[in-house]
Amino acid sequence: MLCKFAEFYVKCNPKFPYTADMIEKFRCDDDVDPSKIISIGENVTLEDCENYHIKYPNVPVDEAEHIYLADELFKKILPYKSIMIHSSAVKYKGKCYLFSAPSGTGKSTHTRIWEKIYGDDVKIINDDKPIIRLMGEELIAYGSPFAGGTHKFCDDFAPLTAIVFITRAEKNSIRKLTNKEALPLIFQETVRKVSKERMHLVLDMLDVILKNVDLYELCCNMEDDSAKIAHDTIVKD
Repeated sequence: MLCKFAEFYVKCNPKFPYTADMIEKFRCDDDVDPSKIISIGENVTLEDCENYHIKYPNVPVDEAEHIYLADELFKKILPYKSIMIHSSAVKYKGKCYLFSAPSGTGKSTHTRIWEKIYGDDVKIINDDKPIIRLMGEELIAYGSPFAGGTHKFCDDFAPLTAIVFITRAEKNSIRKLTNKEALPLIFQETVRKVSKERMHLVLDMLDVILKNVDLYELCCNMEDDSAKIAHDTIVKD
């Protein structure tokens, strides 16, 4: 199946409906030069997925395939000044804000509060693995079909304005981070098992992000006020 997202043509034929249904939403019939197509999943076997499930019993076999495909795509888009960041990407009034945190912290819960409070002004571009591309001199966040868990994603994009790292707390507060503080936080939300050459590409993209995007830590209790305090701090216009 040929699909298109984040300005990439991607060929992928998942074995399980879990990923196939998400990919289907990006299907395209363009006549594309084969050299411009990124192929993923050709070497992912059923045995690979079953072994992953054995190692991590809480991950079903079909979701294991989803993880393998996302990991492969992450590595293959790096040479194109692109990166996937584990986060929930909110498009709000034409700009994109990423909310990132380790799994289980509540990034999706927080962005649902944004939807509740700010209504139609909010669109979730991707709730798990948006793609960030350096297009010319501008960082753009794109939706992708890799949104396991909530399955919230769409074929949309917006300029990346800020990244907010969420931690749980009893009281809501937010502060701006230095690049030194933010680097380990953003690094842990990318794929780290890459070759030395690709690691340079990861670090190059993170350097661009750190220099061009506002970075915050949100201490969050997941009540409505957490979205309000984040909004009033990170939305400049």
